[in-house]
Amino acid sequence: MSLVLVHDSTNSKVKALECDANGLLKVDKVDVSALATDATLASLNGKVTACDTSSISGVVAVSAVSGDVAITASALPLPSGASTAANQATGNTSLASLAGCVSANKVAVQSTAPVLAVTDHYLWGSSSGSESVLNELDAYSDSVDVSTYDKISVYGSSSNLSDELEFQVSHDDTNWFEMTSVFVQVDYSSGHFGLVSDAPFKYARLKKKGTGTAMMSDDLWAILSGKK
Repeated sequence: MSLVLVHDSTNSKVKALECDANGLLKVDKVDVSALATDATLASLNGKVTACDTSSISGVVAVSAVSGDVAITASALPLPSGASTAANQATGNTSLASLAGCVSANKVAVQSTAPVLAVTDHYLWGSSSGSESVLNELDAYSDSVDVSTYDKISVYGSSSNLSDELEFQVSHDDTNWFEMTSVFVQVDYSSGHFGLVSDAPFKYARLKKKGTGTAMMSDDLWAILSGKK
């Protein structure tokens, strides 16, 4: 058994340290002034914020979190311009309509021919019949604005089987020019005539060439039909 002596610097004495049967040092007094007390623990508890598992709403910043973040929500807000269920239903309906127009991987642009509008204008005469036109001097029919038509046809009849007619066009209804490429022939047996032309001009009319015969007239009937 060892005896351990220590020096008491306060009293200038030598004292022996005593151990128990387990070799543990026996002490009569322990200084616990530096240990935490109830007061310091209560102060520390006041500085700790409690954390719970309640739901979080609004915007939560996760920039400081690394890796994947698990989120559970019944509904999330959509960004501006995002497709909604209603928009998707509308789109599906349009796609179904388009699919109905596809045959052999080809889309039918138009399944039925468009209804074409045709308008008639009388150059000479009326719906009742022809009009009398003097043949001594050149005579001109009424003019028609054909700028809205894709194609026109001019047709009619003359009581004079030898009448000579010209097809004229104009940009201002004042200055007229003969379409020399369009030939107007009066049928020698029926007196009928007719022509079909595209309409890349604004005005159209007919000219009847005068024969110089005074006091003579021909019965003329002329119609212009325009197709849009």
